[in-house]
Amino acid sequence: MGKKTVNKNVKQYALLLLFSFLAIIIGNRIACKNARIFDPEVGEVAETYLVKVDSILSVTEEKRDYGGATDVTQTTIKFTGTVLFGERKGDSIAVTQIYDDILTGNIAAVEKGDWIYAYIPAEGAEATAGNFFRIKELSVLFVIIVAFLILFARLKGVASVLSLGLTVAAVFFVFVPAILSGYNVYLWALLVCAYAIIITPPYIGGFNKKSLASILGSVSGVALAGVLTLVLNAVMKITGFASEEDMFVVSILSEPIDLKAVTFAAIIIGALGSTLDVSMSIATSVWEMHDSTGNSDFRSLLDSGFNIGRDILGTQISTLILAYIGTSLCTVLLLVAYQTSILELLNLEQVIIQLEDMLVGAATIILTIPFTALISALMLSGKEEPQREFVIDGSGEQSAAAEPGNRENS
Repeated sequence: MGKKTVNKNVKQYALLLLFSFLAIIIGNRIACKNARIFDPEVGEVAETYLVKVDSILSVTEEKRDYGGATDVTQTTIKFTGTVLFGERKGDSIAVTQIYDDILTGNIAAVEKGDWIYAYIPAEGAEATAGNFFRIKELSVLFVIIVAFLILFARLKGVASVLSLGLTVAAVFFVFVPAILSGYNVYLWALLVCAYAIIITPPYIGGFNKKSLASILGSVSGVALAGVLTLVLNAVMKITGFASEEDMFVVSILSEPIDLKAVTFAAIIIGALGSTLDVSMSIATSVWEMHDSTGNSDFRSLLDSGFNIGRDILGTQISTLILAYIGTSLCTVLLLVAYQTSILELLNLEQVIIQLEDMLVGAATIILTIPFTALISALMLSGKEEPQREFVIDGSGEQSAAAEPGNRENS
């Protein structure tokens, strides 16, 4: 049985992996057909170089009076850097960084060894410094996190990283280009969510009824998120214009991008992550309860799922709300300082959309937990005979484990 099970599992995962990549590749080709992606005509037309700072040539400071009570100190740093990529790789260019202590306080002084973008807006013009190249530091942290995840969760960790990577790839390589091609945002948001729901549970939980229960639970949560968002957006007269960036987004294409649809997509994709999380957690908990005790009574399994779900519910909603508060803290500070009352603050569209996002996410979690528990209990009720299932442990060794549940067919 073990050898047959391994061959079956390998084939199933190979087919799922093939489907996952083909879906992204085909989706990307369709989505990118008319997309304006990294189009210099949309933004600033300039030659862009990534350079490594070789030496600081000069640092000058100058006091400037902009008509206010506070003088502004403007700092000008001239430095040379070596181009790291592209046609001019290896060339040394002179770059100027200009910032002040108030208006551009988010800019740090460049130092030797830094990687930074340099822009040349026109032929013969002086190169000016842009953003620091920061992704390499985050890449190191990402690799460390993935390594510890795989070390702790072993093959489950690999599957988790793979499913997450494919979902993120679907968002950035399919959904975003689809919006920039002028396609229907609602439809493509639902397609991306469906893709993530189909592939994630099988990667993590295997090809069984447990994953099917997680899929159905996730579908219920995302469906609720979509319906709630449509209703709330209509009732509250949401326009989608919640920030200065939205003004620029709407005019990227010749036909205005539907910002209400983008708001809808942002909310349901945000709800998707927590929905997949809780649905798999509840399905796994009910299955483990059945396998460890041999209990196949529908009511007992359902109660177990509900009891576990209550604990998950509290932590998940707290995590969801605190995450949104943390990411929007600067906006909250600004709005609190400049608004006349708390009611006026709470009714600003940019705040309303954040609150809507939080509440819709909480509602999807509340529905997903009992629905997944119900589906799992229905699937497991009446299953009593123990079965032996072939498993692959974290070291890659093959073993057969006796358990009081038929996991292969469950």
